[in-house]
Amino acid sequence: MIRHWRDLLPGCALLVLAGGLYLITTDFDSVPPSFAQGMQAADMPQLILGVIAVLALVMIIQGRGHEEETKPVISWRMWTTALVLLVSVFLFGVLGLTLTTVLTCLAIPLLWGERRRLAVAIYAIGVPACIYLLFTHALQLRLPQGVLSPWLS
Repeated sequence: MIRHWRDLLPGCALLVLAGGLYLITTDFDSVPPSFAQGMQAADMPQLILGVIAVLALVMIIQGRGHEEETKPVISWRMWTTALVLLVSVFLFGVLGLTLTTVLTCLAIPLLWGERRRLAVAIYAIGVPACIYLLFTHALQLRLPQGVLSPWLS
């Protein structure tokens, strides 16, 4: 019976994790209502954890009755992608978010064999540009720009 619940263990782990983190957020300080603007400090994490819990329940229910499929061999491309992402984490401090995202968005599709170079170039420039514009102009948040700081600030 239990072998037909392929997503039971990861789903339960997510529920326990979300529940534990939710309990931690109940200790967050709150701002008096007269000073409150928008969501309180604990509201956003609690909302996200609630969404994670609901999605974990959906995952458990959808996994019911399905046999565990055989796992494919992990490709060298996956390991190389993980390495590219790890290197990009360390490049954020030096190159900044925008330039590192451009390089990452350029490297990963080429690594996975994408042949349309123009599409990759548009993607590698468009995605970081949209992220930069969204965060700096729409959300008014400064992103670390590294070597591009003189031009993007």
